[in-house]
Amino acid sequence: MATTSQRVFIESLSDFVQQEVVLRGWVCRMRVLGKTTFVVLQDCSGEVQCVATPESIKEHHLKLEDTVEIVGRVRQEIRAKLGYELDILQVRVLNRSGQHLPFNSFSDVDSVGSETLIEYRPLALRNKVVGNVFRVQAALLTFFREFLTERRFTEIITSKLVASGTEGGTNLFEVKYFDRVAYLAQSPQFYKEHGVAGFERVFETGHVYRAEPHATSRAPDRILFAGPGVWLHRWPRGCDSARA
Repeated sequence: MATTSQRVFIESLSDFVQQEVVLRGWVCRMRVLGKTTFVVLQDCSGEVQCVATPESIKEHHLKLEDTVEIVGRVRQEIRAKLGYELDILQVRVLNRSGQHLPFNSFSDVDSVGSETLIEYRPLALRNKVVGNVFRVQAALLTFFREFLTERRFTEIITSKLVASGTEGGTNLFEVKYFDRVAYLAQSPQFYKEHGVAGFERVFETGHVYRAEPHATSRAPDRILFAGPGVWLHRWPRGCDSARA
């Protein structure tokens, strides 16, 4: 029987049917039916149902959100969501979860207060509803970068501490910078103007800060800015969608 001693991700288990693999992740669901214990393991790529007899894993005292390493054999199972399951051979607990968690990774977080979600942020990120916010953001930034990079734009990373404002009429956040005063950057425009003179096409994704009072959840005082800059008289063909 073939065996791989290296950790594999759950999404790639279809390549290891009838092989022994090493998985690492956290326990997101558990249930016992008769003489079978089902442990649903989740990692950054997905989740899979792992199967064992209650006696074989009893000594580990597994509970929800424990971080574990499981060695098992991949088996095809048409009734499983992914089309295969993992027969557990060994279990090693890497990190135990707290005893009294206010929610878990598959809870309905609509009934959980925002302060609790922030206090238990690492746990909240395991929940799909919360985690998908960041996955969507990451996907948008990825596609934005790919679109512009393919069109010969160079990504620049500019300072967020500046000596003076770059836009008139906008209040500044003042910060103490050693023995002098500095400000949080309102805009990367100044640096982009220099960048296009050297690279012709530049872009940046980063935060800008504007000390403007507001009464909305879409806070204008801290904005994730994503924008290109071009040193041309006309906008390059094919970049209209990025400009919008």
